[in-house]
Amino acid sequence: VQAEENKIRQVVTNLIGNAVRFTPAGSPIELATVVDEAAREARIEVRDHGDGVPPQIREKIFQRFWRADTSRTRETGGSGLGLAIVSAIVAAHRGRVDVVETEGGGATFRVILPLLPSSDSSTTSMPSAPAAPAS
Repeated sequence: VQAEENKIRQVVTNLIGNAVRFTPAGSPIELATVVDEAAREARIEVRDHGDGVPPQIREKIFQRFWRADTSRTRETGGSGLGLAIVSAIVAAHRGRVDVVETEGGGATFRVILPLLPSSDSSTTSMPSAPAAPAS
């Protein structure tokens, strides 16, 4: 994937931030990255165990300043820009982002980015996660 590392980091940070805001305390949040050579794409998935995203608002949540009118939204705050920023960054990298219902409750946000042609395999790796602070 040819990408601006700081922009991809912002995508992941925004998705995890939303998952934290909308997942009950103590519930897991999962992050997965997969490089699918056959499909020529890399995927980043953030799965939460919150209330999920109803089908009728799945397209709206990527619009600037759009916020669901729920008690959890009112108590957690937010500007309504996080997912719009995610969508814009992913689109600028010729990718796509979507959200699907997670079996058992919650939502999975999936970012799909194209891999470079195999002739340029030296730059087809995902940016690495930041190192853990030294103890």
